[in-house]
Order: sequence, then structure tokens, then C-alpha cells
Amino acid sequence: MSRSINVIQSQMLADIKADSTLSGLTSTSKRAIFLLMTYIFATCTFLLESLIDIFKTSVELTASMAAPASAAWLQAQVLKFQYSATVPQIIQLINFAPAYPTVDTTLQIISRASVITTVAGQTLVKVATGNPPGALSSPQLSALQDYVDAIGATIKYIVVSTAADELYIQADVYYQGQYSAIISQNVIQAIGIFLANLPFNGQLLVSDIEQTIRAVVGVNDCVLKNVKARADGTPFSSGTYLVQGETWISRIFPTIAGYIIPETTSGQDLANSLNFIAQ
Repeated sequence: MSRSINVIQSQMLADIKADSTLSGLTSTSKRAIFLLMTYIFATCTFLLESLIDIFKTSVELTASMAAPASAAWLQAQVLKFQYSATVPQIIQLINFAPAYPTVDTTLQIISRASVITTVAGQTLVKVATGNPPGALSSPQLSALQDYVDAIGATIKYIVVSTAADELYIQADVYYQGQYSAIISQNVIQAIGIFLANLPFNGQLLVSDIEQTIRAVVGVNDCVLKNVKARADGTPFSSGTYLVQGETWISRIFPTIAGYIIPETTSGQDLANSLNFIAQ
């Protein structure tokens, strides 16, 4: 990391002071030749160190995105995946790197992707399409699996794309009475935006749910009574409790599909599970 001009010049002046031959240079005038010389040299040194930092960052970024098959490289390639229901998109080796002969950004359907290594030593690629994100269709997922196998050489990748996890929130929301006409809509909207902006394949923090609700204009407080999350294929009754009976069971839920939406089960959605209490 580059040093500031002042730090570099101060170090030079300290060396001058410590040198018996130069220690007599004690002028504080801005026109003193030795001060001007040290300032000019410090400025040049600062510019050189800054250029070195920029070059180092560029090299590290290039290395992180380069083959062979680093997680960042594979994620970048997955986001370049092209799909057409009518025209096959065939990957080729161009200058020894996998690429499409014709890049068509309108066919790039992957909106979110993550690459992780499981405890079994497998490389798991989670993906979603669209915004808000959704699962790929079977033909799209099959084509993506072939694409990843083609660029992965001898490494075996498992590509998955599933419907969103779902989050049930039962809470008492205390609010200022003058917001009664809009408070329910605003809180539900805030929760939806919060969940949509979670990092893909990230973790849901229970504390963030409470903070999101309390940040809505007009809300005084909220009490989380029951909070549970589940994968799309898991029945509502079998969801994982994060808060049960106002007791925190777990503060974190690692998303399974990679993204999560409010519970959609009839009678258990936010419109029914949030209790608004005017104060």
C-alpha cells in the first residue's frame, strides 16, 4: 500500500536529522532547497508506489479470474452462459480458452451464480435466472450442465437451480397510529426488498429481519414470535425454526436455493402472520 507524500518526506527529514553531515539543515522555510528536494522526491515516490499498487491489484484480479478453474473464474464463465431454445449455443476453445464464437448478451440468462466446494469435495454451482431470481427450466439447466462440463475439463461440477427458499415471519409490529393506512403494506414491501437484496447463496441473519422492520417509517418496535425457513420442497410444517415462541433458536439460516422469498403458503404469508398494534 502506497505511503502518503507527508509520510515519505517525514522519513527523509528524519534521516537527514540523524545524519551528522546533514543535521545542520534545520530551516523551516518553504523555500529551503533541501525541503523542496525532499518534497519533490517524496511526490515521485508516492506516484511510483501508487502505480505499483494499481498494477498489483490488476494482476491479482486477472489471476483470480483466470483458468484453471478457480471459483471466481468459473462463476464468471457461468454468467457468460448463453441459451437459445432454437439455436444451439456451442462452446469452443479459442486461444486455448473456452468461449462462444459469437457473444450474444441477450442470450445470457444467468442472473446469479455462486461456486462452492462441499464437504464431500464436490464443486457445487448454484444458479438462478431473471430478476427477481427464479429457477432455470429443465432444458436450460441441462444445457448449462453441458456447458460447465465442457469448460471444466476433468473436474466434475454439479449444477443446481431450484425454486426459492421461503421464510415465515410471525411478529407483533408496534406502530404509530397515524400510519395505520399504509403500515402493513410498507412493512411487507420492506421485507420483500430486504430478502431480494440478500447476496446470492448468502446467509439470512435473524437480526437483520428485526432491523428491517424497525427501519420502516412509523414502526416503533417489533417482537419476533416465530420465524422459520424452508427449502421449496420442504413442507411448511417441517421448516427450520430460527425463532420459536419468542426464543431464538438460531441466528443464521444459510440459504439452500441461494435466494429466499416470504412464505407463500395460504394463511401463512406476511399479510396473515404479521400483527400490527397501534400505539
